[in-house]
Amino acid sequence: MRFAGKAALVTGAGSGIGRSTALLLASQGCLVGALDINGESLQTLEPELKTSNPAGFTICGDIARASQVTEFVAVAASTFGRIDFLFNNAGVEFVSVLGETTEDDWDRVHDINMKGTFLMTREVLPHMRAGGSGVIVNNASDAGMRGVKLNAAYSSSKAGIIHLTRSIALDYGKYNIRCNCICPGCIKTPLCERFNAEVGARKGKSQEECLHDFVQSMIPMKRVGLPEEVASLVSFLFSPEASYISGAVIPIDGGLTAGM
Repeated sequence: MRFAGKAALVTGAGSGIGRSTALLLASQGCLVGALDINGESLQTLEPELKTSNPAGFTICGDIARASQVTEFVAVAASTFGRIDFLFNNAGVEFVSVLGETTEDDWDRVHDINMKGTFLMTREVLPHMRAGGSGVIVNNASDAGMRGVKLNAAYSSSKAGIIHLTRSIALDYGKYNIRCNCICPGCIKTPLCERFNAEVGARKGKSQEECLHDFVQSMIPMKRVGLPEEVASLVSFLFSPEASYISGAVIPIDGGLTAGM
């Protein structure tokens, strides 16, 4: 098994990319601790995780709250005796121009996307250092690589994750800890569906129409990506095959950010 004896934490594991990644890692022999703010989604995930590895577990929690992050990591360290991998995947979208963004809106997006990634990473790093190695993968977005209309809070939070990734790679490489960032484009997830529904509503279009128009006009491969395709990239970055990759920012977007 690719990751036999290894332990991973996955945030935002209840749906989409996080769910696919948690299940893929478990199927590859990894012990998986999964966190999501949506408790109902975890109820269906946990039996699937335990099918591959009975020691896997789920916790309902909010990565923007330091006490809940501390509890999650402590349970994982106690249960697994080690933490090898962290996938900072949890995030929230917000559709609005800056002038219509309230302070509460801004804080919510940055607290979850940016601060949550910081809190999770800070809590896990001592365990990785104690174990002599570790790999962190942060989920940013194509929106972090370029400006996107109606996306001021979200895009800025994801751009911050890209530079946080680079800082972690620079500071912790000497401890044999690697950190990389993936930037998914349009992936078939609940977040993508909500985003297109909100953008579509502003344009007088349905979610399906908005998504179709975007894919046909902006994505060279003319299709939406699948969560499983992103999970495969995360698994590769955790693997020994990626042992010299750190500080990388990797688009997975069907060519969306390749150029105009």
